[in-house]
Amino acid sequence: MAADLRAIDEAAAQWVQRMALPVQDSATAAAFDRWILDDPRHVDSYARMVQLWQSDGLRQALAANDVPDSAATALGPRGAPHRLWRSAALLVPAMAAAMLLLIVAPPLLRDPVRHGAPPGAMRVVALADGSRVNLAPGARIAVRMTPWSRDVTLERGQAFFDVAHERMRGFAVDGGQARVRVLGTAFDIDRMEGEAVVRVYRGSVSVAAGAGRQWRLSAGSGIALRGGNATTIDGITGSRPDWADGWFDANNTPIRQLIAHLNRGAATPIRLADPMLGELQVTGRFRLSDPEDALAAVAAIHDLNLRRDARGLVLSR
Repeated sequence: MAADLRAIDEAAAQWVQRMALPVQDSATAAAFDRWILDDPRHVDSYARMVQLWQSDGLRQALAANDVPDSAATALGPRGAPHRLWRSAALLVPAMAAAMLLLIVAPPLLRDPVRHGAPPGAMRVVALADGSRVNLAPGARIAVRMTPWSRDVTLERGQAFFDVAHERMRGFAVDGGQARVRVLGTAFDIDRMEGEAVVRVYRGSVSVAAGAGRQWRLSAGSGIALRGGNATTIDGITGSRPDWADGWFDANNTPIRQLIAHLNRGAATPIRLADPMLGELQVTGRFRLSDPEDALAAVAAIHDLNLRRDARGLVLSR
């Protein structure tokens, strides 16, 4: 199956090369018509290759592979078509080679790049497309950029994405329980065990979950997905999440979520003596850099005991 798709992509790239030449004969046009109509996958692959042909990503690939300046000239303003055709004989093979390099050498150009934040510290990552990602302590992402897609996997933790707008290239984040798709916006996704929470601060996003479920969220709204349950979130304010400034804002939030966030940056592990205590809810603002003070406040609210043992801090009845 994968080999078939690879062969289709290679054929599509070669057809883009042939159809971009300034002169076409009737035999070539007829052969193209037969190929494009032979399989619906040919249409999809050819469309992606055309998008790649016209993309800035291919321009960068040509530059990285030392394509001569005379060929690069053909990528200039549309107001000079004669320059394009005069350079086509040189440009087309170079562009096709760059396209095929992108297609047939995924380990070199498509393997994800991983970024992480150490425990106890946040990190800001600037992506190649101009997007910026704030990583919470302990968070890790894997980024794969191609000329036709921008894909990120939030492997663990929480991250705030300020996405650069691109009309032709979407931006997708896989957060486990939720998959978010955007063009240009600002949103936060928090990946926890069996749970994902998405909050939107600018623009709108599409969130997909299992069983074909999908939601469209606008700025100021969010959704929490846990197992098969979905809970909408309203009243989100500001231009970015408070954790980026070192705070955790809780609004009828389960204690387990607060503890999960505190544990990401805490030098001393925190646990609950009884997992059921994690469903107790809290409302308030807690400083993430002072977990013991935050836990003391939680203990006071719910009449719990906070103690320290050899394994760390423990909340119990």
